[in-house]
Amino acid sequence: MSTTADSVLFDPDLWFPVSDAERRGILAAALLQELDGAPGVQGTRIEVGPVGRGYDLTAVVDTDVGDLRAPLWSHVRASIFCDASIHPANRRQLAPGLAVRAAAENFRARLAVPIALESRGATLTLALEKGVERAWIAERSRFRGKTTVTREDRITNPPEDLDLRNLLAHFYTGPGLRLVDSEGNSLLLPAQADPEDGPLVSLCGACHRWTNSPVDACPECGSPVDTVIATRPARR
Repeated sequence: MSTTADSVLFDPDLWFPVSDAERRGILAAALLQELDGAPGVQGTRIEVGPVGRGYDLTAVVDTDVGDLRAPLWSHVRASIFCDASIHPANRRQLAPGLAVRAAAENFRARLAVPIALESRGATLTLALEKGVERAWIAERSRFRGKTTVTREDRITNPPEDLDLRNLLAHFYTGPGLRLVDSEGNSLLLPAQADPEDGPLVSLCGACHRWTNSPVDACPECGSPVDTVIATRPARR
């Protein structure tokens, strides 16, 4: 980021007097600078949120094959950042400059996801986190006259004491199975359904409590919250 943009994006007193259009321009330019050298990037822009929540900003990267989007800044965080009654040090922790850097990391992980053409079909591999990969394999069988897409979760650096049966139970989706190994030992693989999207919940980063509804601030400590879609636990 340039010196001027860096100051505006981290200093609430400099951010507040700037117009909304200028702010979006500064954010877009800062994101483009953070993505300097990233493959396929042709431009960036910032999209505003719905009426009444204009600071629910979305970062958009224009690539050579289309647009990629990622959440940038929430209305709650922006409201606190601009609230002069809150201590400046606490406000700077929610600065839009930090949100730009987080969005840039998000985009960099998605701008060059490898896909390979193999004998069994096309394989796309995405790193979910360090040491964990998820792959989708699309296969076309002319003999059978059908196409299938399968998903594989791969642990690239498993610990030596990892119980592979527990790992299988963690990633398996489907009905309950009775498994029998080569030595005749049996074990139960419990039924596991794909996770479903649940309600909106608010998560407090300060006291780590959650509220089963969207709120503007943590009801316990008053700190800023992130509102996210909860994932329902798998049924067993």
